[in-house]
Amino acid sequence: MAALTERLAASGHGLWLDYGAYAGRLLANGAAPWLDVDAASGWLRKAQSLLKSDVVSLPVAAVAADWLRAHPELVGAMAAKRRNVFALKTLLADEGLRAHLATLALVLRASFAGAPLVLALPSPRLWVTLAHAQAHAGETAEVDADAVDGAAAYVADFLRGFAEAGLDGLLLEESGETEPASAEDLQLYQAVFNVAAHYRWETGLRLPLGRCAAATGLGFVLAPQAVAGARLGLRVPAAFWDGAPPPGCPDGGFRFAEIPAGASPEGVLERLAALR
Repeated sequence: MAALTERLAASGHGLWLDYGAYAGRLLANGAAPWLDVDAASGWLRKAQSLLKSDVVSLPVAAVAADWLRAHPELVGAMAAKRRNVFALKTLLADEGLRAHLATLALVLRASFAGAPLVLALPSPRLWVTLAHAQAHAGETAEVDADAVDGAAAYVADFLRGFAEAGLDGLLLEESGETEPASAEDLQLYQAVFNVAAHYRWETGLRLPLGRCAAATGLGFVLAPQAVAGARLGLRVPAAFWDGAPPPGCPDGGFRFAEIPAGASPEGVLERLAALR
């Protein structure tokens, strides 16, 4: 299979859709069935047949959140110590979650044999914050460079469980608060980048604000504007879903759009037609 973003860019109108929240409401009675492998696969097949994203992604954070709601004993184990990285370390070491995600990835690979498959997960910096808040009832962790470096090592080990999943790409997702501001910030993720390179996964960053100075060495970014060093997946602005004109496809890149959870089916199909 050709490199993920080469395939998207080659068409001149590549479109990657994040439709999890929307399709969960529309096709799964309000919530994606991530804890049932067969149901999740069937739901995604329905969503893909309707929406036709050029990329299929497995959102690890959403699966992990559902897993924690179903396994309160794991939340308790994550809360056993207050060190900022402890909750994430405990979460990523859970054998049940690891096995479930690996099985999901294998089933999705078989279900969507012709489409690029991407594993989407929080960046090490963001995941420290999320896991700590899940373990300690919304408490905010202090995350310094040492914490990010340690988190990257745990994430890298976790990713080795997907060695046989047939992934094409790895997407690290940031929040506006955790976007790396410098090359030094980005280098703290090197352990993750090394694993992805070993398995020949193309690696990208999802940057809500696009303020990252450079993404040299990465394959792509999903951002509202170009970032030096990486192919651009141009984020379609929220105003588009309310009728604003569609942005053009960037030269050598593609577009990325998140479908609002509450959007009407007729409006979504009309707006997607405008992007295509």
